[in-house]
Amino acid sequence: MPRDLALLLVVAGVAGGGCAAFDFPRPGEGGDASPGDATTTVDASDAGVAASYLGTGDAAKACAWLFRCPRLAEAIELSLVLPVNTPSTPLGFSSCMDWVAGPVDPSRLGLATQQGILKGVAQAASCADAYAAVPIHPVDAGGTCAATRCADGTDLESCTADAGAFTAACAPPLFGATGACIADDAGVATCVSLGKCPPALSCDPSGALVDCIGGAAFVSYDCSLSGRQCLKQGANLAHCVAPGTVVAPCPLDNAADRCDHDFVLHCAGGPTAQTEFDCAAVGRTCTSSNPAGVARCAHATGDACTPFDAAQNQCSGSTISVCVGGSSQSFDCASVGMTCVAADATHTAHCG
Repeated sequence: MPRDLALLLVVAGVAGGGCAAFDFPRPGEGGDASPGDATTTVDASDAGVAASYLGTGDAAKACAWLFRCPRLAEAIELSLVLPVNTPSTPLGFSSCMDWVAGPVDPSRLGLATQQGILKGVAQAASCADAYAAVPIHPVDAGGTCAATRCADGTDLESCTADAGAFTAACAPPLFGATGACIADDAGVATCVSLGKCPPALSCDPSGALVDCIGGAAFVSYDCSLSGRQCLKQGANLAHCVAPGTVVAPCPLDNAADRCDHDFVLHCAGGPTAQTEFDCAAVGRTCTSSNPAGVARCAHATGDACTPFDAAQNQCSGSTISVCVGGSSQSFDCASVGMTCVAADATHTAHCG
């Protein structure tokens, strides 16, 4: 995963005539959590049973678009903080299938929204459709690439010289409320909503993290889109953290993906694009014991395969070998109207 994507969406608050980064400082102890959306597509009678983001067929269709559409994998990582682009070279079909069709905590915050976004990618008829389904999507900024700016007067655009430009609408699900893109005197842009708000950082009733600007406007971020909740600490401080924790998943001094007991801590770049995956919730633990050396959930007694094994991502006619949830599978790309495309220097074999 390219670490130079760091905070491609710079969410900023304007205060005292200046512009301060809308950062999530490392919290101290204590505080009351304000939960985000915990609704999922899993029936209540299935409590404790692992869900998945998508079924196998839809997962294959969604993952296939990553190989057709430049920077779609990065856009999904920035939006949902789902590690479909980790590692980024080669882009792995089996790795994507494992995350999208493999087990996920059915009580993961924001799961229903995350599933809906990925479903939109799976149902896309073109790259334009796939990009439009994701809250943060890549654009061609041409020679006007800037750290942040207001694109077309409505969307927030941010870019780096090597990663290119991405835009986002100033509206849910990425932001906690609909607003407008506004640039300050220094040219730094952000999405601002109008409305009364408590001073400094707080959590609103929906669980969004709110940075108040002068008591009459605010910038807000929906923590649940990355599977986190807003944690209020003290009168003027709040953060997006994983349930049951008081520390940001990826402190700025340690941006590498890693295991924290039974949790995968995933860092896609910057304070908004980071999360934790609860492996224990699906009967697994966190390990980096795989050929790619990346943190993933696996059974404590060992899995039959990993998505990075040499036997995975191999074509046999229209079928491709994948490892999903620690089990080897042979998926027929023809079942979703595709064939198995051979690997190249930057991509594994994949349905396409």
